Amino acid sequence: LLQSELFGHDRGAFTGADRKKPGLFEVADGGTIFLDEIGELSPSTQVKLLRVLDTSTFRHVGGTSEIKVDVRVVLATNRDLVGMVRQGLFREDLYYRLSTIILGLPPLRERGGDVDLLSNHFVTLLNDRFGLRKRLTPGARELLRRHDWPGNVRELLHAVERALVVCEGDEIGPEHLPGALLPRSSGSPGQVSGRLPSLAELERDHVERVLGSVDGHRGKAAGILGISERNLYRKLKAYGI
Repeated sequence: LLQSELFGHDRGAFTGADRKKPGLFEVADGGTIFLDEIGELSPSTQVKLLRVLDTSTFRHVGGTSEIKVDVRVVLATNRDLVGMVRQGLFREDLYYRLSTIILGLPPLRERGGDVDLLSNHFVTLLNDRFGLRKRLTPGARELLRRHDWPGNVRELLHAVERALVVCEGDEIGPEHLPGALLPRSSGSPGQVSGRLPSLAELERDHVERVLGSVDGHRGKAAGILGISERNLYRKLKAYGI
């Protein structure tokens, strides 16, 4: 399905392909194509992408004719591609072909000033979308600044969107933000029911929070946690998540 989206397909290429369809590379001919989550590509799709980058040509899925394009390719990922190359999960030749210019974006927790800018932007965006006039209170802003945002910008967007939905008035306060952002009601940070949680409990809570920030996408969650998807699956099974 992804290869069909990227490279198009001919009629009859697979069940349901009742007509010829151009792919994104054809549509972007003469312009720029942006591919997100490049670290999630399957080995076969990596091969096809490498061929396009090397020769500027490709074939439709199910096709035989060569199609030539002139496209600038911009890609993004939150995965450690160098580590994936070492593990044999990402093609080394493709990595070097992609790494002509690399722009590293620090995680949101290292860009404290961006939290205010982004949260204001998201509130404005959502207000315009839903015809609302809501705003963040100073208390809500402070909680947003203190959070470490393991899910980065996507988690911040979900937090702001949730707060805007549950807030019945015009002022979004701390009580409208997700529970993970709220301070503990008693004891030291991380204390639960008057006792300190075990390491397993802390890990379970963190895994759940990261999964929630990426809408349950296990590949993305594993990337944020810095573990393999297989290791993440074991943890989910062990914790009953």
